[in-house]
Amino acid sequence: MSGLETAIRQALERSERASSEKRARIYQSARNALEAGLRKQDVHDPDVIAQQRHRLEGVIHAIELEERASLKAAASVAPPVRVDIVGSENPVPSAELDHDIHMPSERNADIGSSPVVDGGFAGLRPERRDGPRVAEAAPVEPAAGKRGKAAKVEAAAVKPRRRKRGSFLSFVMVVTTLVAAFVMAAWWVETSGLLKSAAERDTSVANPPSTVQSEDFDGEAGLKTLGTQSGFSGDWVDVFTPTDASNVKAGSRAAADPVSDERGPRLRITSATADADGNVSIEIPASVLEQISGKTSTVALSVQADTGKQTQFSVECDFSSLGDCGRHRFTVNEEKNDMLFKVTFDRSLAPSSPGQILINSDVTGAGNSLSVFAVRILPGQ
Repeated sequence: MSGLETAIRQALERSERASSEKRARIYQSARNALEAGLRKQDVHDPDVIAQQRHRLEGVIHAIELEERASLKAAASVAPPVRVDIVGSENPVPSAELDHDIHMPSERNADIGSSPVVDGGFAGLRPERRDGPRVAEAAPVEPAAGKRGKAAKVEAAAVKPRRRKRGSFLSFVMVVTTLVAAFVMAAWWVETSGLLKSAAERDTSVANPPSTVQSEDFDGEAGLKTLGTQSGFSGDWVDVFTPTDASNVKAGSRAAADPVSDERGPRLRITSATADADGNVSIEIPASVLEQISGKTSTVALSVQADTGKQTQFSVECDFSSLGDCGRHRFTVNEEKNDMLFKVTFDRSLAPSSPGQILINSDVTGAGNSLSVFAVRILPGQ
């Protein structure tokens, strides 16, 4: 048992120990005596000073628990009295114990040679500097003849620090905001057409120049031939006009309707399918077939698509004994155009029966219509 503990117990025996104020004054006097002893022994190491203060608080705490237990056992009827230990922040004069509490001389020698001031409390752990003060002490056995009930040491649980996540959450919010802004900017550039050319940004209805597409015929050659002849001369033979549609026959999935309006008389062909059932046939007299037998001739169709639309139509021939002319495909828009292709028949045998030209208004099967104004043939020389 250390000298300070002995002095505290002796002072309590000589005082009114049932009074919490008296006990508090004795405890404060012990603290003052410790501080004075450290100064006299020229101890300035903060760690050593903190360790000795901590050990003294452990002794005070253990003694106070014994005093409370004793008072509780003595008061059989009266309610337990709550006793508060006055902390060092309210110092009390130490005159009452200055003559009883002193540092033993043998301790002075130990302090000069060792950083431990009082070895009697080696079992105590130094108090933590980064958390609330916790008074910890090993159980102290009471002196002989004193109270037989051992005091229990209470340890206050140290509440763990909460992890600070503010910086991490702020970083996540900044990154999320930047990513969202980047995505919105990319979406705006894509939808606004900023990267498109002027032609791609033009959303008006396209009016491309008339083109001729054929599977086995160079349409440009026929157009140049027509241009050098300055239009349809008297050498061209009209094999179909809208005013006489008696030689027109529609397939099972096609329609051929004569129409006359501000664009003039025409035959409006609508094919619901791209196969033979969607074809419309125009009869070619045998007399015309005689003129093209054994020669290279030109066939011209004056056609036009519906307003605001474009269609791809096909033309085939069945010229009786002369044979066929293959399959030709053309693209036409809402402007009226003349589509030409050439046919060559080496046979000199004149056919005895009429032939036919087969027209399908939409080779894609979408059902677009085609207006036919005339079909002409220019026999070869």
